[in-house]
Amino acid sequence: MTTKTNPFQTLKRPNVVEDIIEIFKQAIIRGDLEPGQRLPSEVELGEQFGVGRGTLREAMKKLEAMGVVNIQRGDGTYIVDQPSPTLLNPLVFAIMLEAGKGIELLELRSLIEVGYCHLAAQKATDEDWKRIEEAQKAFESYIRSRQRNVDQLTKLDLGFHFAIIEATHNPLVIKIAYTVEELFFASIRTALTQLEDLNLPIEGHRGIIRGLRTGDPETIRQAVVDSLAHWRKGVGIDQ
Repeated sequence: MTTKTNPFQTLKRPNVVEDIIEIFKQAIIRGDLEPGQRLPSEVELGEQFGVGRGTLREAMKKLEAMGVVNIQRGDGTYIVDQPSPTLLNPLVFAIMLEAGKGIELLELRSLIEVGYCHLAAQKATDEDWKRIEEAQKAFESYIRSRQRNVDQLTKLDLGFHFAIIEATHNPLVIKIAYTVEELFFASIRTALTQLEDLNLPIEGHRGIIRGLRTGDPETIRQAVVDSLAHWRKGVGIDQ
């Protein structure tokens, strides 16, 4: 059995709580702490860090709020094995605070979308292609039916992008791309509400599919840029 390095160390600097959080982060990155792993007791951790119980509890509460650890009363504390669906990731919150800077958010979405589309083009299976095509047909059919529940239309729009994201078969890309796309729900909704010609997003989706089929990075990039043009117009961001 391989002996792992002790991920904890005695702390001497003044900002102890933040130092403990940083040590946990680095230990998880290095693999010294693994998902689902049970941590030493509060007494043991306090001794290893060289801190009092109050300081340690403050740090553990912050780690729990960040979704890093799961404190089970009467049992122990564990590194989470699955992210909580209700967790507001600090990165997501930071992005949300930038919500007033439309062009910066659009640049972020464009960058992420080009990346996941390129990866999906390389890794999509026949089943993935089927889901992507079906998601586009569902979006288009809803528009053709002249139904105007904009929330449903927005969900169908996002469903198309989620189908492409899933085709990357990369759990890290999927989590990040889902997060970025979901942050744009309100903006997509606004664009679809204000857009006079709903053929534009239909053509945008079709263009993305054509780009994905070619597998050519530049063709994919241009297809994404073109598909976002209606979104820019809808929310009042100049080209």
